[in-house]
Amino acid sequence: MSHEHQPDGRLRLAAVLLVSFAATLAQSTAVLALMLLFSALAAIAFTAHAAISLASVLQRMLVINIFVLWIWLTVPIDWTVLELHSAGVELATKMSLRINLISLAALLLLAGMNGIDLAQSAVALGASQKLGSLLAMAVRQVKLLGETQHRLQRAMKARGYRLRFSWRSLRVSAQLVAWLIVHALLRAERIDLGLKARGLTTTGWPLRQVADWHSLPRSEWYVFGAVAAALGVAATIPLIWGLV
Repeated sequence: MSHEHQPDGRLRLAAVLLVSFAATLAQSTAVLALMLLFSALAAIAFTAHAAISLASVLQRMLVINIFVLWIWLTVPIDWTVLELHSAGVELATKMSLRINLISLAALLLLAGMNGIDLAQSAVALGASQKLGSLLAMAVRQVKLLGETQHRLQRAMKARGYRLRFSWRSLRVSAQLVAWLIVHALLRAERIDLGLKARGLTTTGWPLRQVADWHSLPRSEWYVFGAVAAALGVAATIPLIWGLV
């Protein structure tokens, strides 16, 4: 499918930014938990309509929560006396809820958007063309890194390597990281040469014609309105119940 046929995603990107701002400003654990609950329900709805694979969402959230695990190992625990601090537990809880909320919202709302689509949406929301170009290139490089890792792991499995809890596996994993960086850099250089040969630079790439706000599909407005309404409900219910 050509890039011109991709839907305008500026409202979905705006919805992600709205969720991020709301999660950052919210100081109540109950409000953050309710926002995350609404996001989980939205994930189920998206999966029911085959908009995104539930297995893919769960796999990516599992990777994200590995990072969250490190927060729980560092923030609430005083390792000198092996003691939990209530303030640290509360901070780790809020950080965990915020990370999961923003990550899940981005996975759902930005599903199907490539780097160019994301950059176009950012430029349409007011970001500079240079920033949009750097954003598109950054997304492309991250995707390139993942493709390189998958290819190297497939080659290792074809040679009979199996990951085990041993020093050999640790050494091979270290070598894999080194080869991943080397191969990714080489492919990035080739892509950069190809882009320059086509006259594209980080400050000059073809922009799609930006449509007027009133011409955007109603479905995009419905999604943005649903996100805003869910955030409003999540902030209001704890106030009514006296949880804040």
